[in-house]
Amino acid sequence: MGILKRLADAANVLVRPLGVRLVPTLDPDKRPWDRHFAQWLVEARRSGKDPNDIGDVSWADDPLRVAIQEHYLPHVRSDSVVLELGPGSGRLTRHVIGRCREMILVDYSRLVCDWLREYLRGKGVFRVHQIDRPFVPMVPDGSVDVVLANGVFEHVDMDEMLCFLEEFHRVLRPGGVVAFNFDNVMAAESIPWQRRWREGPSKRCIFRFYHPDAVSRLGEAAGFETLRLTTSSSRFAYIEIGKK
Repeated sequence: MGILKRLADAANVLVRPLGVRLVPTLDPDKRPWDRHFAQWLVEARRSGKDPNDIGDVSWADDPLRVAIQEHYLPHVRSDSVVLELGPGSGRLTRHVIGRCREMILVDYSRLVCDWLREYLRGKGVFRVHQIDRPFVPMVPDGSVDVVLANGVFEHVDMDEMLCFLEEFHRVLRPGGVVAFNFDNVMAAESIPWQRRWREGPSKRCIFRFYHPDAVSRLGEAAGFETLRLTTSSSRFAYIEIGKK
């Protein structure tokens, strides 16, 4: 943990001018993306760019802009209350917040929560909550219209996914929709991607791969009906599920 703390302390020095701070004992298994976000924030301060423009370039393999238009924004109306799970630095959030009535943003990372409170100021109505389990008790039953998550469930195990889906079913109004992406084990590029990112036989890959039918089944187990399931040769698949 000594090396890990020194890494976090060094990152704190970099992001201190931005008014955010990393958790001193940053857990690489639970918050592996904080270091990426901190790097984008530092580069953005130096260059004058939006850190999410830097993030979009850094993670160009993620077809987010296409997903926004085809899978996420079609469910968002001007009067919608949108819950986003795992917003990270706000790559998806910034395209949604001006198009809905309110956003509720929940994330495991304190860095993310602190950054979003600053980044989104003046851009719309929002609330930010840090969570430490796959539950959102601060969100009342039947108070949300849409739930979005991009780049989240590709890092979540099946039991955690089911917990989140059950929570989403609780907080959604009837007719509400959940839309998210996940890594499709049946896609042509999925196994090469998994091999690329695994660190060795004693460590798990940071990505989780699912059969599309399994994700649909989990949604149904949580009380949803599958509205649309989209797959391709890409490792990314998208599912849109609705509360009856």
